[in-house]
Formats: sequence, structure tokens, C-alpha cells
Amino acid sequence: MKKIRTVVIGAGYRGRYLISLLQHIAVFEIVGVSDLSPRLPATLATLFTEQPIPPVYNTGADDYRRMLDEQHPDLTIVASPWHLHKAQALYALQAGSHVALEVKGALTADEYPELIRQSQQCGRQVFPLENTLFMDDILAIYNMVQAGLFGQLVFLQGGYRHDLTHILIDEEGNFGAHNGTEAEWRSHYYETQNGDLYPTHGLAPLCLFLGINRTDHIKSITSFATTPGLGLRSCIARRKGINPDQINRTFEMGDVVTSILQAESGAQITLLHDTTLPRPRSLNYEVEGTGGVWNADKHSVYIEGKSPAEEWEPENGYIARYKHRYWQQWESEALRYDAHHQGMDYIMLRVLGEALLGRETYPATLIDMAIWAAVSPYSKESIRQQRTLPFPRYDQ
Repeated sequence: MKKIRTVVIGAGYRGRYLISLLQHIAVFEIVGVSDLSPRLPATLATLFTEQPIPPVYNTGADDYRRMLDEQHPDLTIVASPWHLHKAQALYALQAGSHVALEVKGALTADEYPELIRQSQQCGRQVFPLENTLFMDDILAIYNMVQAGLFGQLVFLQGGYRHDLTHILIDEEGNFGAHNGTEAEWRSHYYETQNGDLYPTHGLAPLCLFLGINRTDHIKSITSFATTPGLGLRSCIARRKGINPDQINRTFEMGDVVTSILQAESGAQITLLHDTTLPRPRSLNYEVEGTGGVWNADKHSVYIEGKSPAEEWEPENGYIARYKHRYWQQWESEALRYDAHHQGMDYIMLRVLGEALLGRETYPATLIDMAIWAAVSPYSKESIRQQRTLPFPRYDQ
């Protein structure tokens, strides 16, 4: 069996999880891991209990370059902090490697266009690691959209609604002080920016449903933000046992950022970023068309002419009936190895491997990723200017 020589840049929470899953997919061979942490050898020893530990590269910020130069991988997985993605992906492409890139919002408007140009020049692909595209229900709903059950799509919504205060604030009420954790690099965005930091989980499936970059395109964005920092100050105050008025730290990020995206077809997408208020997590999906509606939080559908009048139906029967071929093939192993994420990460990596071997089509491209990620800089600018902005295209 041909093996895909794979290196991983970044062994934080996300990188470690991907490494653990890759070991259960026979086509991947991990030939190097790079991370700044001096604890990297010990970390890998806990992950590679039944396989040899791959070479470790942790002597400096640029040691990933030595790894790429020495290992000549087929695939480089980039799972490092956000501000490092662009440089690391560019170097990997120049080294002749395909790239699987973790998702985030674009930090600048030109971040992904430069990656697109480099990918095209090098003849190497960049695969977005957007796991929501591989959820069982999302892929079944996609099949239902393709089968016409929802008619013409009119309104879609999604979002990243996940209380991250446990990451951003420690138990004593200190903001951004979790040394060695995601808080070290993620927290400063809340002090310096106001926009949708993390749009891809909410948006990517909606773009799949609408055929964005295929048969439709997003033409404009209008974004709004609530008063900055109320949720963060309230959480800090609770943990410190003081009044929020006593906190003199300044935050820029609104607790809830709402973006309205208008498609050329006339369809509308509403996208939420909501990460600093107490709430259960939700991706907030809803898909509504001329033939019916699906609501993910209700786990329900309503199909005109099939559902009882004005009554939601449980989604289970529809999800089973329209199960996607990925899940028909790999459901049992996905749920066995990836119970934490309900199988979506395993399915994503399995499809990635099959795509690299030419046996499957990966459902998203770097151009798709650029569109999802563009919501970040354009939402910030829309909020700053208090107006609707034209949305970019990267497929021309």
C-alpha cells in the first residue's frame, strides 16, 4: 500500500488530536512533528504507544523548515497558532508538499489570496481542515438539498456559539494567563479586534449547500457588534469576587457579532460569532427554502407536503435515508476512534487520504477556505465603517 508521508506542524490540543486519529488510518505515515514546546518528545511518547515515535523538531521557531527540508513529505498538516499558518503553509508549498490547513478567520485581507497564488504556482493543493463539512447530519442535509427537498434555498444561518471563557480566563479571573495553552495567543484578539474571528465552522456547510464558488457567489457583507467586553468583564468579576466596574481592562470584541451575507442568487446567510457569554455550544444551523426547513438545534425538519401541517418532524429518519456515502463507508470506525467529535474528524482525514491517492474528491478547496475566512477582515471593516461592503471573489 502506498503511504502518504506526513508531517505535522503544531502539537497543541488540535495537533495532538489529529496525530492520534492519523495513526488509525493506514494510508498515512507520520514522519515528523514540529512544535516549539520543550515537552514535545514526552508528548509524542504518550501519543505513539504502539508505533515508533517520529523525528522531533523543536529547536526553534523555524525548525519546521528543517523538518520539511529533511523529510520531503507528501503532506504537511498545519495545526499551529493562527498567526503562523500563512508562513508555514507557504514554505511547505515551496518545499513541494501538499498542505492540510487548520481553519480560522483571515488575519489580513490578502492572507489567502497569496496562498492561492503559491498553490497554483507550485502545483500543490491546500486542503481546508473544516470538520463541520464531514458531519453526518450536514452531509445528509446536503444530499437532501441536492435532491430538491428544500426547494430553492432562501435563508440560511450558522455560527460559532461556544463559551470560551474557560480558555480565555483562569479560575482566579486572570485573562489570557494560561501559560502553555491556547489562551496565550488567542486572548489578545479579544483586546485588539472587533469582528467575526472564527467564521468557518458556521459558514462552510452553508456555502456547500448554496454552491458558493460553483453556481453562486457571496456579493456583500453587513456586520454588527454588541457592546464590547461585557461578557468577559462579567466572567472576570465573578471569578475574582469583585464588581465589573472595578475591572479597568479594555476589550474591543463585541460579545456577539452578527454578519449578514447576501448571495448573488438572492439567498441570505446570517452568521453569528458568540464566544464570551454563558451558553451551551451551538453551530446554530438552519436551512430554509421554498420546500421546507431544517433546524439543527431542534434536530428537526419540516418538508412541505410530507410533514404534518405546521409540525416539526424528527430529523433522524431523513438523516438515515439520505446518509452520505462517506458515512455509509466509514461510520463504524469513525465513531470508534473519534467519539469526541462524533466522527467528523476521522471522516475528514479519511477523505483527505483518499483524495491524495486519487480515489475520492475532497469537498472543499483553498478558494472556498479563502471565502469563509474573508468574513473576518470584512466583518471588522463593515463594523468600523458602519456600512455594507462588497465581498471579494477569489475564483477569477
